[in-house]
Amino acid sequence: MVKIEIKELKGEELEPAIDLAFYAFFPTPGSVDRLKEKIQYFTEDTAYVLYEDDVPVSALVCKPILQNVRGVVKPMCGVQNVATSPEARRKGYAKKIMFKAFDYMKFHKQVFSTLYPFKESFYEKMGYISFPQIRTAEFTPTSLEPLLSMNISGTVKRMQINEGYEIYRTFLHEMRKNLHGMGVKMEAELKRIKDEAQYWLAVAKDNEEVLGILTYKITGFWKEIKVRDFYYKNSQGKYLLLKWLASHSDQIKEVHLPIRPDEFPETWVYDTLWGTKGKIKSRDWVPCPMGRVTIVDSLNGLNVGSGKISIKIEDEYCSWNNGNFLFESKDGILHVEETDNYDCELTIQGFSAIIYGCYNLDDFQFRGWGVLSEDTKAKIKQLFPVAYPYLHVDF
Repeated sequence: MVKIEIKELKGEELEPAIDLAFYAFFPTPGSVDRLKEKIQYFTEDTAYVLYEDDVPVSALVCKPILQNVRGVVKPMCGVQNVATSPEARRKGYAKKIMFKAFDYMKFHKQVFSTLYPFKESFYEKMGYISFPQIRTAEFTPTSLEPLLSMNISGTVKRMQINEGYEIYRTFLHEMRKNLHGMGVKMEAELKRIKDEAQYWLAVAKDNEEVLGILTYKITGFWKEIKVRDFYYKNSQGKYLLLKWLASHSDQIKEVHLPIRPDEFPETWVYDTLWGTKGKIKSRDWVPCPMGRVTIVDSLNGLNVGSGKISIKIEDEYCSWNNGNFLFESKDGILHVEETDNYDCELTIQGFSAIIYGCYNLDDFQFRGWGVLSEDTKAKIKQLFPVAYPYLHVDF
């Protein structure tokens, strides 16, 4: 009889989870030591490791993150490095440790969970739904040259990220207050970008007010500027940073700029993405992020539209979400309570889809998430307007 045991590990104890993740997600054979050197940044993480006869064979990591969902920042759990050794695969071990992870989220009041899946269909069964894929605009900086003759109030200052870390950190937290879906790592791991100092930071200001930030690397002369973060408070900040990129037109062949689902760079400057000058492509080195609601009765306080609706929710993995709930707007703020009656039935996938806001309600019946009447669809649209989550945080 094989002995199965699941252990909760923290801090320096994370090494078995790192070993399993290294084989699953990194070039091998090789040395895992460089990855283990980063363990100092994972002090706030918790791993669940499944052992077969005292040998670690399956693991995942729970990462505490604060995420903005519909205008309110709440605790979220990023699930990372779900990995099983080849000899132990297809035994249901990943599901076993995911159940442990959901219990962890409930105990720590983490209302949401996100992840980057190795297979979307696997995680959809666990209640997760896909966000819009992060896109990248690729264009020549010469297409931005008209901005160089434009008089835009303000300045852009360049520094290394370790020098401007506090500006960077503060601005990310400021953006998270307003950007639906945005999550930011906790301090222990966020400062890794400062310690490794591998990015330039360009800061757009006017009268000492920070209007935007740009973090980037230059891959070489007449090669690429690869942007990591591009955030701005308003159009002034955006155009100051685009003008900054234009100033590299004699040095750089191409700019690679991440863009949110609600951004349309083809409308910013004429000819930037026309013909062979540029293109927009999906980010191909990482899959679409996915998210789900983990604690339905903790959604109080979200910014919503108007009206109310009662929903019977079915959740196979988080049993505490099974039940009938009334969702009501009180002056634009969501109030949640249990109820006896319900207007419709939804799986947790369908419910998560309306909270994150990026799905067509007409599609639900084809996804197996619930059948909605036209009246119910109208109520949902009124209470939970369309929104496009942008996770920001990679893990």
